Amino acid sequence: MPSEAPLVTTESGQQLSETKEKYRNYFQSLIDELREKHYFTNARAGQPQAWYTFASENSKLYKYSANFSQGGKARVEVYIDCGDKAKNEEVFDCLFKDKEQIAAMVGSELSWERLDNRRACRIAIYRDGDIDMDSEELAEVRNWSIRNLLKFKEIFPQRFSKCERDLFAAKSVGLS
Repeated sequence: MPSEAPLVTTESGQQLSETKEKYRNYFQSLIDELREKHYFTNARAGQPQAWYTFASENSKLYKYSANFSQGGKARVEVYIDCGDKAKNEEVFDCLFKDKEQIAAMVGSELSWERLDNRRACRIAIYRDGDIDMDSEELAEVRNWSIRNLLKFKEIFPQRFSKCERDLFAAKSVGLS
């Protein structure tokens, strides 16, 4: 008979599966480094889930995220969601016009995901990675995530501001 994975008990008495505890530990080390070395976030507590979302310069429009996605992939993304599907798509389309220039600044091919069946859109970068990798490989994934989150934070704020200005100007003169 196979044995079940041990459960970890949190301070609140809640029990976490081994996998959820791995996620919590992984994201705790990620946010600690982002906060202490790079001043990227004020976040303090890793959560027992496969993603972590970070505030942006305009969190009412977009946020940054690091996560483990389906198919054994790690992902860093900028997630566009102002609460209005049409506006999200307008901003996404505006950014998409400069996709080659943005990819050159990031230094990698980006995945442009309009997510037509959802309200939000995303611009992401992927690599192989899952929470069950050995600690050395997970450290590589964490370092990759940190590098790309820092690049995204360097590149995207001015791009979003430009798109907001351009879209507002187009609407004010009746072009949209």
